[in-house]
Amino acid sequence: MKTNKFEATMDKMSGLIERYIAPPLVAMGNQRHFAAIRTALIRTIPLIIIGSLPLILTSLPVESWANAMAPYAEKLNVLYTMTMNFMVLYLAISLGAELARMYEELDSTIVSIVTVACYVITVAPVDMETNTLEVTGFSAKGMFTLFVVAIIVVEFMHFAYKHNIIIRLPKSVPSGISQSFASLLPMAILLVFFWVLRVVVGFDLNSLLNMIVSPLLAVSDTWYAAFICALLLQLLWFVGIHGGSFTVWGVMYPFLLTNIAENAEAVAAGSAMPHILTEPFIYSWTMIGGTGMTLSLIVLWLRSKSAHLREVSRLSLIPGIFCVNEPVMFGVPIVLNPLMFVPFVFLTSLLGTMYGYVLTSLGWISPAYVQIPWTTPPLLQPYLSTGGDWRNVVAQAILIVLMVIIWYPFAKVYERRCIAEEQAGEES
Repeated sequence: MKTNKFEATMDKMSGLIERYIAPPLVAMGNQRHFAAIRTALIRTIPLIIIGSLPLILTSLPVESWANAMAPYAEKLNVLYTMTMNFMVLYLAISLGAELARMYEELDSTIVSIVTVACYVITVAPVDMETNTLEVTGFSAKGMFTLFVVAIIVVEFMHFAYKHNIIIRLPKSVPSGISQSFASLLPMAILLVFFWVLRVVVGFDLNSLLNMIVSPLLAVSDTWYAAFICALLLQLLWFVGIHGGSFTVWGVMYPFLLTNIAENAEAVAAGSAMPHILTEPFIYSWTMIGGTGMTLSLIVLWLRSKSAHLREVSRLSLIPGIFCVNEPVMFGVPIVLNPLMFVPFVFLTSLLGTMYGYVLTSLGWISPAYVQIPWTTPPLLQPYLSTGGDWRNVVAQAILIVLMVIIWYPFAKVYERRCIAEEQAGEES
């Protein structure tokens, strides 16, 4: 079938995206420290989800339930506090081990221990007069300080091993003992360095970084941050690159986690939630059934007259309900398909993101404060992530219907093309 002018234009645009937009984002996503941070953050998701559960139990907007849970709220909030408010301390363990994997000579357990020790000295040196620790830095407020401390720790330990600033024992000594002694000198240098910096000099790295990052946190919660994130997500997916790795779970991820942690903290304190843009927000308004809201497309093709589209849709339905849409993305395909460019990039996830952002900013629906798995099915997503706000469920149901209407004409045009190609194949 001949390629028309529209398709030729879309092909050209796809080539420009692949050539100019994708490479820097891919390079950033593949940068070793950035990749390690992303992996370490993802490993903490189960802890954050469990830590969020007490907030669901104590904060459901049902008066009878709230009254029933009131006697247990204080004890349940201990579980919340010991998980969410210490999340960066646990992240330090994960990040230290993940960064250590970059270098063969480093022991991940030892690097993890050193990372935690240096981080605690930096954000929470003990007050000897009262024998207490200030634990504020263990919450999301210390995340960016941890990134700096962890990178310094792993790079210096690598430098020390490379330049023989270690104690080497005979090869006959068991490896566990050998590794412990090898780490002694670099560990001592790092601990003394961070102690001098924080305790002797009195330099508060955490306060400085929070002051620098605060404007970025504010910008990360704006409508234009949501717009750019969704647009890049769709553009990258359209050319076959997993856009989420470089946007939602890439550049934006530390900000999204910080935002939801601060929302949860506000709910626990009985205050108004400060942030709109969080990871569950993306699930509820950008990725219903996956990027491009493809679950609506799957439903439209379940009884298609095209054997190809019907089979792909049936195979994609169950994964799509759990937000896995690679089968439909590559099976149709939507990727690099000129007819799908406009709806996929501009009329589905991008529109849904703006829809959710506007409704939340107007106060018509609630911001998310409960971390949920990305595989949570539609309608459950907004209900669980907002602690049971039915308005969010209704708003998402309306959006799903709107996505079916938007996808319909494009689905029918492509269906006719597929039917014509199948008939031509049968005749030949």
